[in-house]
Amino acid sequence: MFFHIYKYRLKGLVRNWQGLFWTLAFPMILGTLFFVTFGNFMDREEKLEAIPVAAVMESQDSYFKQLLEELSKPGNDRIMNVQYTDGDNAGKLLSDGKVDGIYYVSDSVKLMVKKTGINQSILSSVLDSYLQAENMIQKSMKENPASASLIMESLNENVTLNKEITLSNGNLDSMMQYFYALLAMACLYGCFLGLYNAGYIQANLTTLAARKMTSPVHRMTMIMGDFAAAVTVHFCSLLILMGYLRFVLGVDFGNKILLILFLTFIGTLLGVSMGFFAGCVGRTSLSIKTGLMIAINMFLCFFSGLFINTIKNDVEQVLPVLNKINPAVVLSDAFYALDIYDTYDRYFNNIIILLVFSAAFCIGGFMLARRKKYASL
Repeated sequence: MFFHIYKYRLKGLVRNWQGLFWTLAFPMILGTLFFVTFGNFMDREEKLEAIPVAAVMESQDSYFKQLLEELSKPGNDRIMNVQYTDGDNAGKLLSDGKVDGIYYVSDSVKLMVKKTGINQSILSSVLDSYLQAENMIQKSMKENPASASLIMESLNENVTLNKEITLSNGNLDSMMQYFYALLAMACLYGCFLGLYNAGYIQANLTTLAARKMTSPVHRMTMIMGDFAAAVTVHFCSLLILMGYLRFVLGVDFGNKILLILFLTFIGTLLGVSMGFFAGCVGRTSLSIKTGLMIAINMFLCFFSGLFINTIKNDVEQVLPVLNKINPAVVLSDAFYALDIYDTYDRYFNNIIILLVFSAAFCIGGFMLARRKKYASL
């Protein structure tokens, strides 16, 4: 009897266009809007542009000129684009904004800039480093002339003090938070399928439920068959949504496919069970409960970063417990942790919280459903 109920409930849910709109069409539309809006900001590679700078060489025999030539060598690590010119032309280039600074090289080296900024700070740092090295050499030659040659050799060596490393192999694009929140919203929108299931076992809400309540089938069998059908339809909807985001829009959720699918299945259970619980509370009509579920879900998803990607971190700083009891935040954080971190502690902690939510909703919904009795059908 379970599979009989499962089969026909599956057919009914697939034909429920309103439910499919909220669980599949609406997330796809919203995901497309996100991609169109944020597409230009995603997967960008910031490239270091050579800083345009003018050099006025009043003294040709200068170590600083050698430094400028080294920093302006063509290549991917080129820092400066140096123009050697006279003072008048250099001043004109600076005032026209064609260069970010002017080095005046004589017995001493000076820097002139028109404004402050990142490029100007880099030019100033280069000059400060050169002057420090020059002072160190002059001081060493006075105190210990024999060590001057050793100092010159050490300064000419390619010494790398910094090494670029990555703390994660995941997608660090800040715009991805919107898509994590979108997946969380899509999981929670399974509540509409659970809500319809609850309506179809309450004789005071639908005529179909009135007919079902007259059958000799145990109510638990009805609930489990309907629940399994709703989970199947919603999980397939989420697979279609994720396939659309990944292969059509090109949104990268990482390569941990099995763990992503497992999390999506847990999110499916959570959404359907939450809707089933809400549908069993009170005797309000399904249309009113549907409107309430839309409002509640949008409120929960707002704090997961669906509209402002930094809101979750802001709440974490003020009242972190709110993030722990918000299923949309926990879901989006699980997707985030799976994509960003190489360890799985945060991911499985979120999984446990989601399972607790799902179990609480399922038990609560079943307890409410089995208590409903009708004087006549």
